[in-house]
Amino acid sequence: MSARNAKRIWNSCLLLAMTSVPLTVEAADKQPEKPVADTAPVMAVKPIPEQGPTPLPEALKFARLDARKSAAQTAAQFQVVKAVSDKYGVADREIQQLQEQIKTTAAQIKVDQAVLTQVKQAEAKQQQLRSADPLVAPKPLPDSAALARQIAAREAQIKTWDASVKEKQKQLGELKKEVAEAKKQHSLLQAKEKEFQEIVKLYTGKQPAADPSLFREMAAYQNSRPLYSCKIDASGNYILAGAQGSAFHRWDLVSAENTELLGHNSWVRRFDVDRSSPLLITGAYEGKVAWWNLESKSPKPQHLVDAHKGFVRGVSVSPDGKLVATAGNDRLVKIWSVDTAKLIRTLEGHEHQVYNVKFHPGGRYLISGDLRGNVKQWDVESGKLVRDFDGSAIYKYDTTFHGHIGGVRGMDISHDGKYFAISGIGEVSNAFAGIGVPTVILFDWETGKRLAVMTPSDNFKGTCWGVRFHPENDFIAAAGGNSSGMIWFWKLGEEKPFVSQKVKSVPYDLDFHPDGLRMCVACYDKTARLYNLGPKTPEELASEQKKKKK
Repeated sequence: MSARNAKRIWNSCLLLAMTSVPLTVEAADKQPEKPVADTAPVMAVKPIPEQGPTPLPEALKFARLDARKSAAQTAAQFQVVKAVSDKYGVADREIQQLQEQIKTTAAQIKVDQAVLTQVKQAEAKQQQLRSADPLVAPKPLPDSAALARQIAAREAQIKTWDASVKEKQKQLGELKKEVAEAKKQHSLLQAKEKEFQEIVKLYTGKQPAADPSLFREMAAYQNSRPLYSCKIDASGNYILAGAQGSAFHRWDLVSAENTELLGHNSWVRRFDVDRSSPLLITGAYEGKVAWWNLESKSPKPQHLVDAHKGFVRGVSVSPDGKLVATAGNDRLVKIWSVDTAKLIRTLEGHEHQVYNVKFHPGGRYLISGDLRGNVKQWDVESGKLVRDFDGSAIYKYDTTFHGHIGGVRGMDISHDGKYFAISGIGEVSNAFAGIGVPTVILFDWETGKRLAVMTPSDNFKGTCWGVRFHPENDFIAAAGGNSSGMIWFWKLGEEKPFVSQKVKSVPYDLDFHPDGLRMCVACYDKTARLYNLGPKTPEELASEQKKKKK
């Protein structure tokens, strides 16, 4: 191998590692100070008592909304089928009319040509008679020249009609395809509508509960580039996702229609939605933050502000929807007015890039987590630092590459505000390849103590990119991977998952649907996937039985 080829391969490997591994390189002479460990060890506590799977009464409401939406889309598609079929019928009749005109005109030409032949023969005879006896008066005959012109005009008309028939037949072929595709889509929508109706019927009989052991893919939403972040809005209408490239994506959950939100010039890694309005706020690697109206048919940025120097890595809307907190590579946390997009306060204290920020459900505080695993709690009104939490279990300084690896890659607070969790990579053995253990650290909000350091049951290696509390605190879900992807489910306080599910690609984020039964995952293979943790319908069970028999 030549030196040039060896160098090219090394550069390619380095680029791959830097895009897939959370490794941040610093100058070799800047050795990090030893992180301050929590003075109290990880609490040896029993798992937080559970009351069993929590019934989810809101699930029926969302199922009915989806069923109505699906029915409306099916009805609309039926009108599309009808409209395209009508166009097909009109085109077909026009072709038939033209063909009939061509047939009639061709017959007229045949008659005219016969008459013209007779006229020419009569003219020849009269010419012979005049030559023999000039005093003989010729009989009047039709104008042969005019007759010839009429035949030529009719032949030209037939050529025009024939060309029109060919063009319309081509259009008819395209319309035939459109009719077939419209009918196919209508059939698919009918099947989907039936599925939603079955779910409504199932949930009407008994309030469902989420069961991770029933985890199954229900839908997939395709993109042209890898996805890195995702959420489902409070209305349950949309799956939202940030991806490589400057376009942000909004998929209609039922129809799968994709709307691109254009306004940024780089990747959107973090964003948040308001829980009581169609407000979306996105943060991009260009350092800008944008405000959007989710219900707009073609959303445009309502505000676009320069928020941070370097990447915007964290975005969180306050519970009352009045404030938004952002965090970035400039080591700052900033609080903005949602209404005016004006900066209210800047929070300083992190010594490294801030990866995540989240408002506490009570609204008074927010927390932020950085590259070193340091988590800080801030008083929103005063901007003062309240306390620090130790997340150093998901951080390491690599002395070989002279860089940091890890940090608070995922963060969430339980809906009741009693717990919060951070996720990342721990026990790193190879920083360059991202070899470590996907890790979630669970904290008690009131005491600030760590309740558990949660890791996979097997020898799975990689990073835990995202973590979410189930809306009813029935469990914690986390997504991650390296060369392959996994979703883990832990009961609160337990160190090993009670369910682990393999997914088709490395997931970089996840979120729960407000019904508490469905969850979306943003994957590197350019797909946003929707999974269901709810009870299976009779049709699903019957389909599974058929597959088993085969």
